[in-house]
Amino acid sequence: MLSFIIVALSLSPVLCTYQNNSLTKRNFIYNTYEYNTRIKVFVNSTTEHIMEFYEKSEEWKGHPTRVHVSTNDSLGVDNPLFVTATQQKGVSSWELPLLVQTHKWALLFNDMERTLCPHDAGPDNKTESRPLIHITTSNPLNVSVDIKLERVVHFFVDVNHELELNVTPSSPKYYFFSFDQSWNVSREASHLRRFNYTIPKSVILMIDSDDEVCATVSIQNNSCPVFDNEKDALYKGYHLTMTTKGGITLTQSMFPSGFYIVFIVKESDDECTGNVQQSAYNQNRLKNFRFRVIATISYKEYVLGALITLAVVMACAALVLAAALLPTSCACTEEVVIIEEEPIVPASPSYTGASGSGERSGERSGQATADYTARTIDDSDVDDDNNDNIRYEPSSSGEPSRATVSKTLDGSIADEADEQWSYSHPLTVHKLTRAPPETLARRSDRYFWGALTVAVVYALPVVQLLFTYQMMVFQTGDQDLCYYNFLCAHPLGFLSDFNHVYSNIGYVVLGGVFMAQVRRRQRNSWRQPKDMGIPQHFGLLYSMGLGLIMEGLLSASYHLCPNKMNFQFDSSFMYVIAVLVMIKLYQNRHSDIIPSAHTTFMAIAVVMTLGLFGILFPSVYFSVLFTILHLLTCFVLTLKIYYTGKIKMEWSALQRGVQNVRTGGVAALRPAHPLRAVLIALANVANWSFAIYCAYANNKDFARQLLAILMGNAILYTMFYIVMKLVHRERIAPYTWLYFVLAHVAWFTALNMFLSSNTKWSQTPAQSRRHNGACTSLQLFDSHDEWHVTSAAAMFLSFNMLLTVDDPNVNTRRKLLHTF
Repeated sequence: MLSFIIVALSLSPVLCTYQNNSLTKRNFIYNTYEYNTRIKVFVNSTTEHIMEFYEKSEEWKGHPTRVHVSTNDSLGVDNPLFVTATQQKGVSSWELPLLVQTHKWALLFNDMERTLCPHDAGPDNKTESRPLIHITTSNPLNVSVDIKLERVVHFFVDVNHELELNVTPSSPKYYFFSFDQSWNVSREASHLRRFNYTIPKSVILMIDSDDEVCATVSIQNNSCPVFDNEKDALYKGYHLTMTTKGGITLTQSMFPSGFYIVFIVKESDDECTGNVQQSAYNQNRLKNFRFRVIATISYKEYVLGALITLAVVMACAALVLAAALLPTSCACTEEVVIIEEEPIVPASPSYTGASGSGERSGERSGQATADYTARTIDDSDVDDDNNDNIRYEPSSSGEPSRATVSKTLDGSIADEADEQWSYSHPLTVHKLTRAPPETLARRSDRYFWGALTVAVVYALPVVQLLFTYQMMVFQTGDQDLCYYNFLCAHPLGFLSDFNHVYSNIGYVVLGGVFMAQVRRRQRNSWRQPKDMGIPQHFGLLYSMGLGLIMEGLLSASYHLCPNKMNFQFDSSFMYVIAVLVMIKLYQNRHSDIIPSAHTTFMAIAVVMTLGLFGILFPSVYFSVLFTILHLLTCFVLTLKIYYTGKIKMEWSALQRGVQNVRTGGVAALRPAHPLRAVLIALANVANWSFAIYCAYANNKDFARQLLAILMGNAILYTMFYIVMKLVHRERIAPYTWLYFVLAHVAWFTALNMFLSSNTKWSQTPAQSRRHNGACTSLQLFDSHDEWHVTSAAAMFLSFNMLLTVDDPNVNTRRKLLHTF
């Protein structure tokens, strides 16, 4: 043994000499240092430091270590400083200066802070080994290094306890939360006893900040390493961007062993602002965070909230059904009404029949009324869907006899003789209901089958796409894909946002109830005389109910992953419903001249196309173009409604109008129907005002602008219809007034909920999170959920108002029902 030692000692100078001749001599300085003490050392290309640390107290030995390192400003990127921390189960290393490269500039940080990953974080973590620090550089000059190690005291997060921290791009921080309920902590580590409580199975992480600096928050599983830089954090767990507010709901099923909450300040604000050009250079990217973890609702509260919502929906349906069960018609008795009128002025030649009966009409002084002639229209003569070109001419006989089919109406604003005849013989429902009931029924049914076809073809790809989005959220962890209200998004099963999906149940249930009501009325319609009351187009009513159901299904699909690219799925059937409501109101008094089903759905397709372009390509040019289109549409519909369809848009109409003004002066501008003109003028003022405001504001949320236009005009037309009924002294049933009042209360409530939106998909995900808010109802629903329920009730009540608004006219002859 002694001889072996002597041989070894004799060989060692040779080895040292060899190394000195072939390699640069390096000095390794080893020493031990105390925690929580700032230490200054010098290193260069020949001097390295190996540092070991100790603690005077074992109070925080279960907490991870945080390393603070800073160096002098003269250090360049060509000869950086390397810091290596060796732990029991891993090695971490960094370099200074830290180079942060952005699209437009580079940031250099000469100080750095890192938390060393606690490899055993969890219930069994009674101690965390102290690291060995190795500092080296290839710089030939002396480099001063300040280093300090300390324990992260508040590393383990309590429920309902707020923590505050400051972060820079070179000093990310992270904390740990565990769902484990059986923390068997040794009494020696008394500071960990606070974990001995029952922790919920689901929590919400709520984050606030006082500044607009862009940051990433990453949620990672309890494993090392923890990715605490901007690029690597995208590949582990969940991540989101934020400025002033952020949040996410997390469950034990997602992270059975707990999770890390990582705070990272981004290199620039480009991703949060969405505008690279406006992002300003800021060397001092210090961001303040405040966060807390709060318990979410239990399974019992899920069930309670769901049942209460369903009960509210069913109560709304029960209220309407209570009135709907009342008889919708009464026994009819035949009565003869004799109306004496002055002899009729001979009709203009434009109204004479083929046999010259118009010339003899003035000789019939005992005639009760000069009506429209009609012959029975056989299905082989005129296609059901193209009856818009039927023109009804005044006859010399008292009863209708035939209807002439012309290529078009005589043109335009009625000529003077036509207008004079219109004054003494107002248009009635009878005159515009000449087609056989079977023809009207087939025509109406095509609305339903068209709507059903559109619904199926449209909905299936939508559901498939949005389920794919939902799966992408789980697979990539990117929380910026979907615009949830993250402070009130309760996961359940595969759904990230159960409450916003479930709250659409009102549309589906109430839509089905309305279709059942229509079915009941259709079965009882055979009791009604064919020449009395408003003609019912049950296919249109079924389409409205189907539209309500599809709105619920597509809105639920949209809320699987709401974002800018699929918002039109949420509103598509709102467009359909608005158009169908206006068509239904027009059909009530113009049965023979309503647009065909394929024309209507083609118009809806154009509206959806405009909505798509408005979302994808928002610009000032598109806004101006759409405003012009909007106002032109208002002009055309104004003429159509005022002249009850007796107008054709052509240049000759404008020429005749100008000629009448020249010959008649200001008197020619006096409306023949003053009240109708006033109501239509008010509607135009509303549309023009809204169009001018939208063009001025240049709002990027074009889908909602388009929805507001359609729904607003549907409401305006409904008000117009009711006012005209009252003007013509038509009675409205008490239960219809009840529906009217309740519908408007629901609409105003729903509008208030809609405007208090908790997300803004027209902004970036980080900007949208600033609008996120906590749940406001039953700890399960927010204002948008309330919008779903109240708007479903509002539409259901509105549908029932439209369904019953003409019930008192069921025994009134159509000759006595005015057209407006």
